[in-house]
Amino acid sequence: MFSKEEAKALRQEFWDRFKTFSSGRRLRKKLPGNWILADTGVKALNLRFHVDRKVAQVGIDLETKNMDKRLELFEKLESVKKILEGVMKGPMIWELEYIRENGKSVSRIYVQLEGVDIYNRDTWADAHKFMVENMMRLEEFYREYRDFFKYG
Repeated sequence: MFSKEEAKALRQEFWDRFKTFSSGRRLRKKLPGNWILADTGVKALNLRFHVDRKVAQVGIDLETKNMDKRLELFEKLESVKKILEGVMKGPMIWELEYIRENGKSVSRIYVQLEGVDIYNRDTWADAHKFMVENMMRLEEFYREYRDFFKYG
């Protein structure tokens, strides 16, 4: 096991290395330096990375206590499910109620890679590659359909 300080340092190193890795990839593809993530222009809809001791995930979180708004956004995403999963090159996991580690309830649509561990440097390259490739696909989809989620 790790001390709190060691665990924090490993997480920080993971994300620092990810930033370096992803910046180079984005630059080569002539994409902006920063990921869209929370800057979607749609309140309650965020693109997310998640990594823990078992999985890496890339997806969309719908974050609002207003269940009507969350359900409306979830249904909009379902209406373009074939397109989204086509861009993502496979099926995604659709959860209307996903409970985060902190206990917060969100809706999450995501892809995941199992067998990675944020505390195991030997798995970082696989996690980083998975995260970059899938977030670039997700951003491509989102840029195309942003207005649908804003106004549709």
